[in-house]
Amino acid sequence: MLHPSPARGSSMSTPGSSPDRIRSLTGIRAFAALAVFLPHALSVSGVFAGSAARKAADATIPLATSSVTLFFVLSGLVLTWSAPTRLDANAFRRRRLVRIFPAHLTVWTLAVPLIAGYGISAQMLTVSGPLKPGPALADLFLLQACYPRYDLMTAVNPVTWSLACELLFYLAFPLLLTLVRRIPRHRLWHCTALTTGIGLSVPCLALLLDGPDFMPSVPVSLEQLWAAYMFPPSRLPEFVLGMLLARIVMEGMWRPLRLRWILPLPFTAIATLAVLPPVFAFGPYFAAPVAVIIAELASRDARRAPSPLRGRALVFLGDRAFAFYLVHYVVIMYTRHFVLGPGTRYGTWAGLGWVFLAFLPLSCAAAWLLHRYVEKPAVDRFSTGRLPHPGLHRRTRQVPGPPPA
Repeated sequence: MLHPSPARGSSMSTPGSSPDRIRSLTGIRAFAALAVFLPHALSVSGVFAGSAARKAADATIPLATSSVTLFFVLSGLVLTWSAPTRLDANAFRRRRLVRIFPAHLTVWTLAVPLIAGYGISAQMLTVSGPLKPGPALADLFLLQACYPRYDLMTAVNPVTWSLACELLFYLAFPLLLTLVRRIPRHRLWHCTALTTGIGLSVPCLALLLDGPDFMPSVPVSLEQLWAAYMFPPSRLPEFVLGMLLARIVMEGMWRPLRLRWILPLPFTAIATLAVLPPVFAFGPYFAAPVAVIIAELASRDARRAPSPLRGRALVFLGDRAFAFYLVHYVVIMYTRHFVLGPGTRYGTWAGLGWVFLAFLPLSCAAAWLLHRYVEKPAVDRFSTGRLPHPGLHRRTRQVPGPPPA
């Protein structure tokens, strides 16, 4: 529901006078989901025969890792912004589980027959052999990121490791929200800087681990990748960073920035990876650049300032970004195995044709079906209705919250 616009000249929306969600944060999810899709379709799928094309495809991997960071920071901001003054922890966790598990279970059920029937090699990864019940069940219950084992981390639908992180975030959120709300206003920026620093320490500590490369296109050891990228507690600082940014924007402490100055920040961070150890391409290294963009977009929508990500088409795609993220890898697996054929490789233009004329549209169609017939009905059926009007404590400047992460 949209409410009347604030009077001209008002700098910040007031309760009851603004849209009931921050549309720009929904729109940016569409770009983030596409950025995750590209490395899986271009690099992991192995469609290119030429070494130059394969190297170019591998160079897209940081797009996915930085986008996962965006999702984690965005999740913390969204949940904090939309939380009621008195949060019912049990009801909150129930709503979040309903948000992710029906769609996750559906995609898991689609993936298991392919992998069980044709072996792990059907996943497009550099392993072979039968699907083991233990890793499959760990993937189902989102426990696959708790221990650094290759078969655990890559079982069934490999992208669901991020849901294991989100599950930790949801379980910890009621306690974290209480702590974040207790931070004095004048200490918010200090806590934000400290949280960013803690996140940056994660890849530094991961350098202490050693071992063989995870896979040819990922030149870090399995232990380093797990510790810096997939281990849920390692990603908690990014989620907390989003929570702190929510308070900063809601308190009216965010100073507007020009988008043309800040949108290149993640790409600048990607460029600096050339002089850093490879493990920095995974995990919290991108937290600060994407956090600046997310906070600015939230502030713009709250102030009703212009935003290029608020259009109806982007919001439509952003609403389906979670379904797209969840199903695209399995769609590529099926298409790669039954349409292209296992192990087949193509020239640059033919490979790009398969990516953008088969993998992408089929993934979009599957995402639409998953959102329309599983994700949305489950949320509508099992959620307990809309949350009360969002806010922090009495001194907090309230603005309406964006859609669920």
